[in-house]
Amino acid sequence: MNILHLSEKYELNDLEKQIVAYIQEHLPELKSIGIRQMAKDNYTSTSTIYKLCNKFGFDGYSDMIYHLTSTKDNETIDLHQQYRSFRDKFQDLLQDRSRRIIVFGLGFSAPIAEYMQQRLTLLGYQAMCVVHMEMFSQHFFDNTIFMVVSYSGQTPRLNEIIETAYHNHVSIISFLGNPHSPITKLSSLPIVIGHYDSFSHDMNHPNTFFGEAIIAFETLLF
Repeated sequence: MNILHLSEKYELNDLEKQIVAYIQEHLPELKSIGIRQMAKDNYTSTSTIYKLCNKFGFDGYSDMIYHLTSTKDNETIDLHQQYRSFRDKFQDLLQDRSRRIIVFGLGFSAPIAEYMQQRLTLLGYQAMCVVHMEMFSQHFFDNTIFMVVSYSGQTPRLNEIIETAYHNHVSIISFLGNPHSPITKLSSLPIVIGHYDSFSHDMNHPNTFFGEAIIAFETLLF
């Protein structure tokens, strides 16, 4: 659990950082710690704990504890079969090759977006991988498709861009890890990948989202 990353991403205050550190320290026995005990141990109220749970996207304390302590199923998934249901809509959106495709991603999503852009360009699409805001002006919204890659889908800058595009009637294809992201509702085709874990930013744990995003993209493209 990368506390520094969580602190920056969710703009945690000092007390919330303390609670996250407490959760990390007590992870093995977390199932036996009730919300009142956690509040007492951190000299705060249960409402503060609830607010933190909501900030991380959980329905409540029990949901967060279950999510953090449950053993994930490691069964092999037929990823190609999983994404076939999106293929028709995906190919319909990309059918007109005169349309400009702007592919966008931040952080670890940036190289995935760049891969997608280069792949589309080699196939004859007018694709560009954009990293500066000038390319997101209304001048570029006509006859344009946005393709966005984001694990959390909660980055304010990214959400602002997608919301602006949505209100300008731009088609949006999104590859997301978080089904509760605001981007999901704004997308013409939201493609949710894997199981989102808001605590999965620990560098010592695998994150398969980015690899699966490429698999999904390749599956839909052909």
